[in-house]
Amino acid sequence: MALTEALFLIVGALSAVYIWFQRNHSYWQRKGIPYIPPTPIIGNTEPAFKLKNSFGLHLSEIYSDPKMQDEAVVGVYALNKPCLIIRDPELIKSVMVKDFNRFHNRYGRCDPHGDPLGSNNLFFVRDTHWKDIRTKLTPVFTSGKVKQMYSLMLEIAHDLEEHLKKHVQNNSNSGKYITEIKEVCAQFSTDSIATIAFGIRANSLQNPNAEFRNHGRKLFTFTLSRAKDFFVAFFLPKLVSLLRIQFFTQEFAHFLRSTISHVMEERERTGFVRNDLIDVLVGLRKEAAEEPSKPHYARNFDFLVAQAGVFFTAGFETSSSTMSFALYELAKNSHLQTRLRQEINEALVEGGGNLSYEKIQSLEYLAMVVDEVLRMYPVLPFLDREYNSIKDQPDLSLKPYYDFTFEHGTPVFIPIYGLQHDPKYWPKPEQFDPERFSPENRKSIVAMAYQPFGSGPHNCIGSRIGLLQTKLGLVHILKNHSVKMCADTIKEMKFDPKGFVLQSLTGIYLEIVNDRLYEESAARVH
Repeated sequence: MALTEALFLIVGALSAVYIWFQRNHSYWQRKGIPYIPPTPIIGNTEPAFKLKNSFGLHLSEIYSDPKMQDEAVVGVYALNKPCLIIRDPELIKSVMVKDFNRFHNRYGRCDPHGDPLGSNNLFFVRDTHWKDIRTKLTPVFTSGKVKQMYSLMLEIAHDLEEHLKKHVQNNSNSGKYITEIKEVCAQFSTDSIATIAFGIRANSLQNPNAEFRNHGRKLFTFTLSRAKDFFVAFFLPKLVSLLRIQFFTQEFAHFLRSTISHVMEERERTGFVRNDLIDVLVGLRKEAAEEPSKPHYARNFDFLVAQAGVFFTAGFETSSSTMSFALYELAKNSHLQTRLRQEINEALVEGGGNLSYEKIQSLEYLAMVVDEVLRMYPVLPFLDREYNSIKDQPDLSLKPYYDFTFEHGTPVFIPIYGLQHDPKYWPKPEQFDPERFSPENRKSIVAMAYQPFGSGPHNCIGSRIGLLQTKLGLVHILKNHSVKMCADTIKEMKFDPKGFVLQSLTGIYLEIVNDRLYEESAARVH
């Protein structure tokens, strides 16, 4: 009898859960919003659960569903949570710019107790805290400050040149060798970020197993466990504490705390000013010390470390990905590579072998190439926001599109990858075509259909540095070297389904050719 009662209770409980999920899964139907039918229990997350695709790219698949091509929004479910995918550029503008005060928070979040570095950084922090921190950090990223960093970045760019030269000479007498280009680009961007942000020579190009590079590599190696962490943080944020989700691993957090502590103490001891992120963090700690009776973020050391953490991770990964995707496309399109290298070499001749900060910013075709790479390969393939009601004001409506009024806490997702591959805005979107960004063609681009760095007040604070770092790296690779396809080069780009950011599923192997050494080798043969 007891067994029968237990079975009856279990069946009853499961039935109640199922009915509850089904009730939630009828939300968009009841609200009159077009939707993709969910799978029972897991909603529209099946591809991510089965590791067929990342949920970020799956949002773009839903965006591109032929049944939804005339819709302004699409309703989906992250497990049982109703979420909106925004398709229409005007509605995207509303979320990102016009009604930003209602969408100022990301939907994703981190556990404030188990992951203080994740929850305290600018990327995840919420409400007025975000505004305060953004204001404090903005001075690091002005065009004037970025220009001051240029000489530091240039030192690392020369290291990159030496790295390539050495490997060409060591690997062959023919003036060429094959390498996994993403790793080379990651070593360069790691060294660059380490010097401009922390005043540290990371030496990843000299030693691929250097401490900075090792930690960065581990952070963005998407194992099943890491895929789970990012999925929960962005799509099931209410579970981050229960499941002990960490954006930064404990090992990385320990490394960063000890590094930042040492660098800040040294900077405070010497009084040396370098116009970098550490100077800002030192200044914040000084502010806190001068007014001990007032609350201040800088009293929490993890707050300071968190800003350094997001600067480092975002800074090296975005630039290295963009550089490697650019070199992959240039290897596939040799005529475009020839045009870019000609522009670079003409500028170098004009500058006596060097490029000033102003000159590299003026290279028109280089800018076109980088912008087109960011269109095809946006590092973050989606943006997330959460709707917030405002006291004593009516909630936002989707009229005239739909008779729907937002409810507090509704997650919204903007599928950047889908928008930037939509043939409505980009003819032949899978074709690499920098001409889309020529001065005359830029005028016709639909603004909200291109936003690799986001838009509005919550846009990427470090975009200037990221773009400059990417351009500088490409210039110093291509000035003396060309890149070519080889037997190991992937014929078609496939993305890692475990990845939170856009990453190639396999390595990107290219042949690096040193023009002068190759010509000398060819002359010897003949």
